[in-house]
Amino acid sequence: MAQSRRSKRKETVVAQVYLRSISGRSFREFAENPLPSDLSPFRAPPAARDEVWRTFEKLGFKVYQDEMGLALSVEATPGVFAKVFGVSADKVTKVLAKDTIRLRAPKDIQHLVGEILITPKPEFFSGA
Repeated sequence: MAQSRRSKRKETVVAQVYLRSISGRSFREFAENPLPSDLSPFRAPPAARDEVWRTFEKLGFKVYQDEMGLALSVEATPGVFAKVFGVSADKVTKVLAKDTIRLRAPKDIQHLVGEILITPKPEFFSGA
């Protein structure tokens, strides 16, 4: 029997890295309200964003930036998350809808990162 496409791919985990802004404010304070038209006070300086990006790449993560420039997403195997953040590889792969895992940034970039969160993977249902 052929393996499913999913089982052939190496399992990965994704976390959102919320960068510290120039103003010290976080766009997450607008969780219940629309974002303002000017997001510049909520963005990290480009040099800070680049340093966080490079650090995570050196640690073995793929890094992606959101289109607004407010956060980064980091993706790696559960083993990389376990090694870098000291959290169980099993725990990061079994995040439930009611859960969010908060991670502490690596020491050399803690001053540049506001928060790192692993949230549950979206569930997609196929029509039966």
